[in-house]
Amino acid sequence: MRVVPSVLESVTVHAEGALCTRAFVLSPENGHLPGQVRIDGLPLALRTGSLRARVVEGPPELLVRDLKPTFDVRMPPESELPAEQHALEAAEASLAAVHGRLERVRSEIAALRGLAPTWPAQRKGHPPREAPLTAMLSLTGFVDAELAELQAQELDLARQHRDATNELELRRRRVQELSSARSVDRARLFRAALLTLSGPIAATADARLVLEYAVAGARWVPTYDLRLPRTLVEGTLRMRAAVVQRTGEDWTGVRLAVSTASLERRAEVPELKSLRIGRSQPPPARSGWREPAPGLEELFAGYDALRVPRPEPVPQKPQPPPMPAPEMAKGAYEQEELYKESASFGGPPGAPPSVSAPPPPMAAPKASGAFLGGARPSAPSRNVPSAAPAPSMPPPRGGGGMDRMRSKKRAVSEDDFDDAPMADMLMDEEEGGAGDEHRSAAGLEPAEGLFDYDSLTLASAASPGQRGRLRPRSALVSQAMLSITSVSLQVEVVRLEAQAFVIAESVSSVAPPSWAVPPRESARHFDARFDAEAVADVPSDGAWHTVPMLTVPLELKAEYVCVPSVEPRVFRTVRLDNASQHPLLAGPVDVTLGDEFLMTSPMPTLGPGETQRLGLGVEEALQVARNTRFDEASGGMFGNSTVLTHHVSVEVANHLSRAANIAISERISAVPESQKDIKVEESEVVPPWQKPTPLPGEEAVEGERVWRVSVPAGEKRSMKATWVVKLPASKMLNGGNRRT
Repeated sequence: MRVVPSVLESVTVHAEGALCTRAFVLSPENGHLPGQVRIDGLPLALRTGSLRARVVEGPPELLVRDLKPTFDVRMPPESELPAEQHALEAAEASLAAVHGRLERVRSEIAALRGLAPTWPAQRKGHPPREAPLTAMLSLTGFVDAELAELQAQELDLARQHRDATNELELRRRRVQELSSARSVDRARLFRAALLTLSGPIAATADARLVLEYAVAGARWVPTYDLRLPRTLVEGTLRMRAAVVQRTGEDWTGVRLAVSTASLERRAEVPELKSLRIGRSQPPPARSGWREPAPGLEELFAGYDALRVPRPEPVPQKPQPPPMPAPEMAKGAYEQEELYKESASFGGPPGAPPSVSAPPPPMAAPKASGAFLGGARPSAPSRNVPSAAPAPSMPPPRGGGGMDRMRSKKRAVSEDDFDDAPMADMLMDEEEGGAGDEHRSAAGLEPAEGLFDYDSLTLASAASPGQRGRLRPRSALVSQAMLSITSVSLQVEVVRLEAQAFVIAESVSSVAPPSWAVPPRESARHFDARFDAEAVADVPSDGAWHTVPMLTVPLELKAEYVCVPSVEPRVFRTVRLDNASQHPLLAGPVDVTLGDEFLMTSPMPTLGPGETQRLGLGVEEALQVARNTRFDEASGGMFGNSTVLTHHVSVEVANHLSRAANIAISERISAVPESQKDIKVEESEVVPPWQKPTPLPGEEAVEGERVWRVSVPAGEKRSMKATWVVKLPASKMLNGGNRRT
């Protein structure tokens, strides 16, 4: 099998997860393309069910017949390990050495402290002994001197131990900050793909194929960059994608695309049910198997013709056993039992074990049997002997012959079990092919094990009644191999694979940028895809990386907005008209005014052809002053009504170097339809008010009036309005009449 190197060409980051595309080239050897290739170096976070492969360039006969995932273990050399790993190992060795010396010094200090002079024991009836003061003083001085030196060493080693511990913690953090694609393990585990092609095919040119797979551990959110001139006349909006990934492989020089679609959502054409006229019948149950093709046994006619039949031995007429002597009674009894056991193996009753009866003719299975185990296939009985005759041997004598016969019986049984299907697949011999018809008529579904296609194997042509059919592998062999050779390996592989998925899923806990909105929440009812204008690099380090995507043509219209009754300051706004075919999803936008960064503002979702207002902060060069006056009087013929007169005057001063268009909003008293005895009359408005036009996403305010004026640079403009509210004397406005 040829191992072909591949290159990661493109990556499409979805709302959660990513779809990667690798390309590789097959070169012909000896004028033929290989029949099987292997692609190594795939990440562990790969979803095995997402593997796809296709031929992009090559001979028309070249097709991908099969694709299977597997594992790839690599032992990298020392030069390929990152420098941080070498530094970590050096720090661990240094800490271990310092710790060993420190423990040794502390043990010596503890031993020295145990060297203390002891007074001799006083014997009863004798005077106290004279103490050796000189020796005791010498010992005390020796202990003090050695302790002083060792304690100085202990202080120095404790400082080195503390420094080595800090260095080790630093190196561990550096290793944790590495990209997950740069594994620091001595043995690295990867995913691999085995491709079976329709080859070998004669070819003279190279063939190009691509391999697609989905990985977990990738996210993206949209961000924007808006650059405006000081005049706010025109500008440029660039869409960027903030991407974070921990997939286990670095994306270097790839064509990056982002999509709002979900990889978990299935998009398949629905299967429409047919409409039938007649009596209602239950729908047929769907099954995972199909009937075998007609003439399945004829496919093996050539194999049967080439098989050379072995000569069958001529059955020998059994001789009656001689009358045993009294001392041979036990041996004769064992020989008689041996004859009975030979009959159970298919031989004629009473035949010696050296003779094997010819096998009975095997009936050809009918075509109604299930190809993938739709009805449990018929299996030969374990009592049917092998087609090859047993070699001739003299009649056994005594207990030794019995043991040999029993061992032969055990061997035949185990061999027969290994070649036969699973235990739940067996059928009685007398059912024959009729069992398939009976089970098919009964509508029985196949066993659960027959739907695990990876564990099925094709029976050999020498298996009577099973050849050409899929059947499960022997359970004894698989369990023995699992228990003997691969338990520890599979446990380690499962642990590493689970660890890779845990690392990949950790990107969901990474805090997004400020004002960022997940694309699934702002995409509305449609999915969109955006392609980057150039190749990009996104390392697998779990940090956010900004990738420029595209430049959006916009029609900008600057406008200053002020509501002096609420806030006297003037705010800059820009009306964005999306003239492109791409929807602009909600996200943060970095606004740059001239050469100065202004602010970061949240931008709502802007569909194609829609218009939104974007706030840009306060404009200090525009000043607004508002003055009000209120008059209350009695009106009506009999003074049974109250007349409330409101006078509002607004003055705007423009200190900019250019003219400014300002929208000043006021609100007059709103009268509900149920209160027909209350009237609001506008008596004087200079200049005239204009009808407010709220943009999509903005709520209309009841009773709102707007002045739209253009103030030249360095000049002032004044506006005034008067309106009268007439209401019965028994009523008053909510919040009081004086509320202007």
